[in-house]
Amino acid sequence: MGFLDFFTGGSPQKQIDGIKRRLMDAFRQSDERYECMDKLAKIGSPEALDALLARFTLRVSGPTVDEEEKAYAHKLVARWGDAAVEPLKKFIATHDAVYFPLKSLRELAGDEAAVEALMQAMDGTDPGYHEGLERLREIVSNLRDFQHPRVRDALVALLASRSNEIRFFALDGLSGYPADEIARHFAARLLDADESQRVKQLALELLVDKGISMAEWAESLTPVLPPMYRLDADGLVQRK
Repeated sequence: MGFLDFFTGGSPQKQIDGIKRRLMDAFRQSDERYECMDKLAKIGSPEALDALLARFTLRVSGPTVDEEEKAYAHKLVARWGDAAVEPLKKFIATHDAVYFPLKSLRELAGDEAAVEALMQAMDGTDPGYHEGLERLREIVSNLRDFQHPRVRDALVALLASRSNEIRFFALDGLSGYPADEIARHFAARLLDADESQRVKQLALELLVDKGISMAEWAESLTPVLPPMYRLDADGLVQRK
């Protein structure tokens, strides 16, 4: 430790590391973690931003407390302005907890940058492993917030996932796109004998709510619809 470090409490990096350790202690009082976040924002360096972003990876007891702390961290990220863009992209590419970092990136750099970050994060995910599947689930959950051709195509591709939950999220995300772009994908899920009942149920409920016509596939769909659903004369799915 240098002479000045003796009086200042250590080098800047050591100070940031100490603040980060306290911030990432789930057993500390919430007020202490807020104080740590404020200190990092006051320091304002790239290293302080990295330490602040780490808060998004921590879960503390009490979902309301956890959500409020993460929302506060998201608010503070804006203080770095454009300097936060690349660190946010790096974080999204390498971490699971991307909701608030993605929100920050979207606010600072726009939808195109946010979509690109998600696409790159998904490309680097291996769904063959449990951890990869968890990460993919997080990414797909966030993809649903965007209306973008690349997102649409990615969601369509994910309908072939071996995970029921991934297909569930992908189908839900696709429901926000124009009917002529997605109807055939809904029909394919309903006509697939190996598709789970949960995914088929979601498909049917989304078709009811969105008023998407299945007239083109009426002949094939009518025999396989569950008893509580029917197709009307216009090919719309109706609940009986």
